[in-house]
Amino acid sequence: MKKSVAKGFITAAVLAIAIIAAGVSAQAQSLQYKLTANIPFDFSVSNQKLPAGKYLIGRAQEVNGDTVVQIKSIDGKSIANRFSIPIVTFKSKKHGELIFHRYGDQYFLSEVWPSGGGTGRAFLKTHAERELARSARDNRLAEVNAPKAEVVTVVAVQQ
Repeated sequence: MKKSVAKGFITAAVLAIAIIAAGVSAQAQSLQYKLTANIPFDFSVSNQKLPAGKYLIGRAQEVNGDTVVQIKSIDGKSIANRFSIPIVTFKSKKHGELIFHRYGDQYFLSEVWPSGGGTGRAFLKTHAERELARSARDNRLAEVNAPKAEVVTVVAVQQ
């Protein structure tokens, strides 16, 4: 009887440690800590055009987790909030990354990856991006030079 009670306590302690460790790991790969990035081109988030510059990327509201991502210029003049969905990769990110889709000279923020984990946040394509992608696809079919979608990565530093 004493052995089964002791075994139960040990199992509970191991589970508690595992849960705490998982929570710490999840925080490292979430947007709890803001990312800072110097974006060298104008870009779109939602239906907003933001100018090139230095930006903070993180949670819009701490209590709501990573669902709504905020992109805010360091000077506070440009702010965009965007709903996101979780995405996962099997290869951990060594540093934060912002992934953009480029069509000609237009850039659209597509993904945000915090450093230290395999979970990032993705944004659904806006109407404007879908139209550009459709145009690029149609023009390629017609063999006309058109903006071709390209993936551009900007390194972000976690604060």
